[in-house]
Amino acid sequence: MNPTRPVRLIVAAMMLGCWTAGWGQGDARKLFFDGYELLKEGKARESVPKFEEGLRANPNNALARYFLGEALFALGQREKAREQLRQSLDLDPHSQVADDVRRRLAELTDQPSPGRSADAGADSAPAPGTAFRDCPYCPEMVVVPAGQFVMGSPPGETGRDGDEGPAHIVSIARAFAVGKYEVTFDEWDACVREKGCGPVDDSGWGRGARPVIYISHDQAVGYAEWLSDKTGRQYRLLSEAEWEYAARGGSDKPRFWGTSPDRACEFANVANPGTASESWWKKEWIAHACDDGYRAATAPVGSFKPNAFGLHDMLGNVWEWVDDCYHKTYDGAPDDGLAWITGECSLRVFRGGSWNNIPAFVRSAERVGIRSTFRNLVLGCRVARTLP
Repeated sequence: MNPTRPVRLIVAAMMLGCWTAGWGQGDARKLFFDGYELLKEGKARESVPKFEEGLRANPNNALARYFLGEALFALGQREKAREQLRQSLDLDPHSQVADDVRRRLAELTDQPSPGRSADAGADSAPAPGTAFRDCPYCPEMVVVPAGQFVMGSPPGETGRDGDEGPAHIVSIARAFAVGKYEVTFDEWDACVREKGCGPVDDSGWGRGARPVIYISHDQAVGYAEWLSDKTGRQYRLLSEAEWEYAARGGSDKPRFWGTSPDRACEFANVANPGTASESWWKKEWIAHACDDGYRAATAPVGSFKPNAFGLHDMLGNVWEWVDDCYHKTYDGAPDDGLAWITGECSLRVFRGGSWNNIPAFVRSAERVGIRSTFRNLVLGCRVARTLP
């Protein structure tokens, strides 16, 4: 994402050496400068934790609050951006950036209120449940409503891992759009033709409407950035919290259809007796006691029933990359639905289970952390789009 206009103006000023002293001194100064450098490179998401950590040490830095507001604005988090910009202006109404702060606040204030239009190209947000597509080869998106849910699993849930707790309440303050399906080969190959993505193998199963596989976290992020550039809209990977909220579809059970794993074949492509007969299968693992009609391969997206939000294959078919860095527990996790991108970020998270997974892995709370360069025939992605 390109820097916004005020950021570009300030870049020019900094190149002239006019006001680097505005960052202050010490560790906070380095964090602010690192955050600024990331924002200048278009890495708004990575810049946010730098500014936030610096502001914990130096909360009265008007310049840093301005840049944090710009980063949040670039990510579509308009309310949080507005709050940081207001604080910047309160701290120093005559700062070097005060005029830019006022212009951005005016822009945020003038933004039309969310409406119920089904036209995704309009400035107002479509109503929850609305499906839309921003271009012929863009993923079909579904608007997911704002809401609150308990993220993670209770200690007694069958198949639970220690990294699924502690369970905690997360509030999703704004509606957002989620891919109705996992990203398909048709959609990925459109990006390849325009040189926005690299070609990937289909394991001999075919392409078309099957979910793309063999993509790393970085490739998934790159695909979302290509969509953003192509459409002028803010595409991205889901945060872990958004993913689990979307996957549950309002359910507090282990799976969006309920507790029983043996109903899975109505809703998901999973390990079942047909899959288990393959020679590579670990025979000591217990498959789902049903038949989903697919043997040791992905299924075309949309082959199974959706959840209550109208989203298909949130469990099963392929694992899906999300934006977050991996943490071994939810201690300290965000409660606002934002991605958790502090800590050891060489490990990223994927969610949802796949066509070759047993019941313990095909649950809404199941999560896996692995190096961001990892690629596999069970791993794909789904995208989100920030709404006005």
